[in-house]
Amino acid sequence: MDIEDTLKTALIELGIQSTSNQLEALKRYLDIIFNYNKRINLTGTKKKEDILIRHILDSISLLKYKIELFDRHDTGSNDQKILDLGTGAGLPGIPLSIFLTNRIFYLLDSSLKKTDFLEMVKGELNLKNVRIIRGRAEELGARSDYRESFDIVLARAVANIRILNELSIPFCKINGKIVFYKSRKIDAELEEGRESILKLGGNIEDLLEVRVPFMNEKRIFLVINKIKETPGLYPRSFNKIKNNPL
Repeated sequence: MDIEDTLKTALIELGIQSTSNQLEALKRYLDIIFNYNKRINLTGTKKKEDILIRHILDSISLLKYKIELFDRHDTGSNDQKILDLGTGAGLPGIPLSIFLTNRIFYLLDSSLKKTDFLEMVKGELNLKNVRIIRGRAEELGARSDYRESFDIVLARAVANIRILNELSIPFCKINGKIVFYKSRKIDAELEEGRESILKLGGNIEDLLEVRVPFMNEKRIFLVINKIKETPGLYPRSFNKIKNNPL
């Protein structure tokens, strides 16, 4: 099965409608990652088909829950702000931005090489709804221009929930959502992370499951609702977050 057929089959399986322009944008994005990955380490995955399945399809699998996560919380004024924390090569933010064109995606990463790459991708794909931010989450999350200013915060990072909680929850508005991409091993993490979610102003709302097409595993989306302000003490320095997680 070629790349386009794989994409079309996966989107149908996930119940995601697409246009020819969106398919072309995803294929172009895949080509860019594949080619640049030979020069900069964007992903540990090197084969083109594996990048498509393990990164791009995995990213857009969240759209299976578009109504629950995006539409129900949309103000209707085309200003819904979505933060992709630790975006790396633009995952999941860029694939999602191709489909959710009436939302504004902010892609945050601390690496200059990666943010330069993202600026290039934004131009190549003409993504008018994408903004690139370079910085460290624990520093920006304490700044008034970023703190509690996003409707939805996404994190597809590998970090443990106790670390992700402190890095992500401060960015989210009250009544906004934080969504973590996780595996089926989430139960053990949740046992340790529930208390820190509450301490940071969040409340576990849902666990949403999806089978990512062409992957022999399921993805769990942990959805956290921001119910109150995050105490001013947080986020702490990254060393404290890492060495003494909440």
